[in-house]
Amino acid sequence: MNDTNINKCKTNSCCFLFNKRNIILKEHENCLEFLTTSEAEKYGIGNEMIYIGKVDGIDYYAAHILTKDKIQGHFLKGLEEIYGDVDEDVYFLTLRALHFINWLNKTKYCSCCGEKVKIEPKKTCIECSNCGNVMYSFINPCIIVAVLKEDKILLARSSHFTPNMYSLISGFVEAGEYIETSVEREVKEEVGIEIKNIKYIGSHPWPFSNSLMFGFIAEYSSGEITIDNDEIEDANWYSLDDLPNVPAYKLSFARKIIEYIIKIKKE
Repeated sequence: MNDTNINKCKTNSCCFLFNKRNIILKEHENCLEFLTTSEAEKYGIGNEMIYIGKVDGIDYYAAHILTKDKIQGHFLKGLEEIYGDVDEDVYFLTLRALHFINWLNKTKYCSCCGEKVKIEPKKTCIECSNCGNVMYSFINPCIIVAVLKEDKILLARSSHFTPNMYSLISGFVEAGEYIETSVEREVKEEVGIEIKNIKYIGSHPWPFSNSLMFGFIAEYSSGEITIDNDEIEDANWYSLDDLPNVPAYKLSFARKIIEYIIKIKKE
């Protein structure tokens, strides 16, 4: 089977059906293809599909199943595995879909009255059948920053990273906090240094923690690296010409920022 490409649905409605962080695909004419909504319904998801959006006239929905025992004749692929094998506009819908699935799994009941909620057809929201409270998915704002010191970049590793992998400093924005202030705070808390000249370079949705990441580049100001031994287990300055293992996932925002810095340094 040639699975180097993923076709769009042949009908006007598809369903991104998930099992945890994996998406279920079918084989069609020697290529993998997303399930139609009718095919997804055969997994017993009932009315648990939520509307995600439309691309090229095709409506996309999302749903999930708790166990993969029922999967027969279909294939499981991690989202990172299908990046580059599907149109980018559709791929970002899969990220949006996983964000919604994560949210729905934590939002079974109304936060106002405690009654069961229901998914609204063709809407990206859920509504309480008792009090009418309408709820939309939450987004956790977070920052990620590349700190530069002359021709070196600050990289750190967390205990939950894969072995020997290093990345940029990141963290969640706290309530009542400016985005820029959170950049300074996270760097200070995790590695003990002061930074300056903080510049915003872009944003990136990240469904694995229902986050919207704000990316920055900053310059080292003062202090010595002192790791917090809580979130960070190692950190150091690395030459851009001799980096340790950094995220290999092509959609990784950290990777994109690092590649961007290398590019502008060479120009």
